[in-house]
Amino acid sequence: MRYKALAVATAAVSTLAFASTPANAAEGWKTVSTNSEWACTSYKHHPVSDYVNFKVCVVLNENNDAQTVLVVQNVATVAVAIGGQVKSQFSTVTCADSPLNPGFTRGCYGKTDHYAAGGYAVGNAMLKLNTVNAWYDDDWPVLVST
Repeated sequence: MRYKALAVATAAVSTLAFASTPANAAEGWKTVSTNSEWACTSYKHHPVSDYVNFKVCVVLNENNDAQTVLVVQNVATVAVAIGGQVKSQFSTVTCADSPLNPGFTRGCYGKTDHYAAGGYAVGNAMLKLNTVNAWYDDDWPVLVST
């Protein structure tokens, strides 16, 4: 009887422990609307397709908070499967796998990081297109001086 009670108590504690662990869901894709707070690289083609373009942007506000964004543009006539990763000096975010319809542009937004005045906000991103990964740049492009 004691073993049964111990087993039930252990199962209950284990369930609570696993239930309290937050899930690390990948970030979803959102619409993109750039303005003067955005510093972006030029679009480049993904190695898989000349009709899927991507670039890296860093958004900087007046409080020296910056966010790296992977921007993807599909100019093909068919939907493509995208995913990816956004990196800054302080954080890495996984972009959820998702379809991107023809004619659409979407962004995967990294975490907002605070930068010291006079520092540099640096970002890079990887686009996964139809299971093939491509980083925008092998080096970290320095995009914004804060």
